[in-house]
Amino acid sequence: MLKFNRTTEYGLIALRHLSQRASGEAASAREIAEVYGLPFDILAKTLQRLKEAGIVQSAQGARGGYMIQRQLEQVTLAEFLELMEGAGGVVACVEQADDEPACEFQGRCQIHSMMRGLNARMKAFLSSVRLSEFTSISKGQDIVTLESFKNTQVGT
Repeated sequence: MLKFNRTTEYGLIALRHLSQRASGEAASAREIAEVYGLPFDILAKTLQRLKEAGIVQSAQGARGGYMIQRQLEQVTLAEFLELMEGAGGVVACVEQADDEPACEFQGRCQIHSMMRGLNARMKAFLSSVRLSEFTSISKGQDIVTLESFKNTQVGT
């Protein structure tokens, strides 16, 4: 099963927090860390990575902090995961560049093409999910009610 790392989770928490602020109102990394009980140092680095990617912006000063810069409807979960966790696939060989050394099982592997297909389907699904879906969901609402999940057919 796909599992997000903590940095990814902290990034989603921070983006949700920032998206609930009034337009132009910043929140500091310390504030977000304290509200959710997150480790400040890791959250600060996560917000810096989001800033470098242009997803959030920062402002200095007494009312400084972070604000959403890019519309979250424009950011896919696939893009966000690649930013936070790096490129990857369901197995290492499916994201391998043509000039990289072959998998140690190449020639004997009977599931490579199936894994490549699965990876493509997962990437397509993750590309259909927008970060705005995570930030707009109501507390207690099940994520499967979101549009991207409604349109997904399992097992096809």
